[in-house]
Amino acid sequence: MGGIRVKLNASIKLGILALTLGCTTVGAVLSTPQAAWAAPVPDSKAVYHQFQKYWKNAVKSTASLIQARKYLLNHVHEVNSRQATLMTMQLESVQNMKLAEIDEKIYAEPVQTIISEAHENIGYDKKLTYSSLLKEIKDPATRKLLQEASNLGYKLETSEGIYYPIINYEGYKRLQPYVAPDIAAYIDIMATESNQASTSDAALIIPWGELIQRTLAMEAFLNSYPQSSRTTAVENLLYLYVHFLFYGSDNTPAYDWFTEDEIRTLIPEVKQAYDKALAKREPVTKSAILDSLERVLALLEQTNDRLTPDIQATIESILDRYSPE
Repeated sequence: MGGIRVKLNASIKLGILALTLGCTTVGAVLSTPQAAWAAPVPDSKAVYHQFQKYWKNAVKSTASLIQARKYLLNHVHEVNSRQATLMTMQLESVQNMKLAEIDEKIYAEPVQTIISEAHENIGYDKKLTYSSLLKEIKDPATRKLLQEASNLGYKLETSEGIYYPIINYEGYKRLQPYVAPDIAAYIDIMATESNQASTSDAALIIPWGELIQRTLAMEAFLNSYPQSSRTTAVENLLYLYVHFLFYGSDNTPAYDWFTEDEIRTLIPEVKQAYDKALAKREPVTKSAILDSLERVLALLEQTNDRLTPDIQATIESILDRYSPE
């Protein structure tokens, strides 16, 4: 994370994905499985090659990345599914590689202070958007930086009083009709996360039921597309979600404390979410996560929902199975 700077709890998940995807090679991008690809037609080849020119310069040139993104969004309908998939993953990879550079610019002063003051004027309870910030901010350099971040396809988030960019995956939904099924499913997972992070300031900010559904969606992706070029990225995110599922977060724990003896007990709201997820399970649904949840609940039934060392050992063994290491 570098020096005394502490990166944000809410951005850890997407930060790990940025490291994963930023290192994506062209070979990995090409690994998206597809039973049969349509043969390129002359026009689609021309569009594909034009995008490649922009993309190759995008790492070094912000203007080229903006151009590549705009070109893809405007011309994706002119290429076949294979080309659209490759171009989409290439764009995401270079966005991740460029993210640290934009992050450092936004993290620097006086940008943080200017954004914070503008956010205060807008109202902390209001949604943070570029348009609302630009109405408040007069500093030319900060305005230019925020407009650049928007054009690059990033959105602005805040946690623990710090503002930072993440990829706006909602924008990728325009590409879904043209890409391979695994990448379309991947975009859904990532858009859900970028539209509403699961945590902020070390607290869960989505309902427990939503947390479970997101976890199961990631598991379903890995079961359906084990050879996808984005399997590792989803595995990394799933590991964090499984940890949240069984333990909660620092400021939203799944188990409460009894101060007299320091025995932790499953919070009723969490147990209700667990029970509801299991009750909704179809008999034919295969889910190792739901199996594990059912196993832990059965053990808790024997201890009046108290987290004993044996139950904690069981949870740790479950987490080990999802560890990316």
